[in-house]
Amino acid sequence: MKNIIFIGGIHGVGKGIICNEIALKTNLIHLSASQILKWEEISDSDNKLVKNITSTQDRLIKGLKNLIKKDKKYLLDGHFCLLNSNEVPSRIDEETFDLINPKVIAIVIDDIEKIAKRLEIRDRRIYETKVLNQLQLMETEYAKYLSNKYSIPYIEIQDGNYTQLMEII
Repeated sequence: MKNIIFIGGIHGVGKGIICNEIALKTNLIHLSASQILKWEEISDSDNKLVKNITSTQDRLIKGLKNLIKKDKKYLLDGHFCLLNSNEVPSRIDEETFDLINPKVIAIVIDDIEKIAKRLEIRDRRIYETKVLNQLQLMETEYAKYLSNKYSIPYIEIQDGNYTQLMEII
C-alpha cells in the first residue's frame, strides 16, 4: 500500500486523538483499525480481548484493500500487539504489516497509570497495570523491529508530542 503511516499503541494511550489532530493539520486521512474491523460486530464494546488475532487481521487487510486509494495518504491507528483471549499480550502477525506496507511507523507511549485510569473510565473495567506495562513494552519493541525490518522511520510519540512525525509528513 505504501501510502500509510501506521500509528500504534495500547488501548487508551491516545492514538485516535493524535491522529485526528494530525489529520486536521495535513491532507492525511485518518483511519482506525477498530472502525475498519467493525469491532462492534465481532466483539462486545467493552471487550479488548481478541479471540483469533489472525482472522481479525485478515479482516483488517480486506477492509483496507477496499478503502485505500493510491492517490491519497493515510494515518492508520491500530496495534502492534493485542491481548489474546487469555489476556496475554501477543504480537500481530508480521504478514499483516507486510501487507499494510507502512512508510512510517510511530508509536504513542504514555504513563501506564494514566492509561489505566482512562481505560477504567472508558471501559468501566479495571486493567492490571502489570499487563498494560507488558503490552506497551512489547508494542514498543515490535514497532522498533518492524521499522528496522522495512528500513522506515520509527517515531515515539510521548506526552502528546508528535512534532517529529509532523516533520516527516
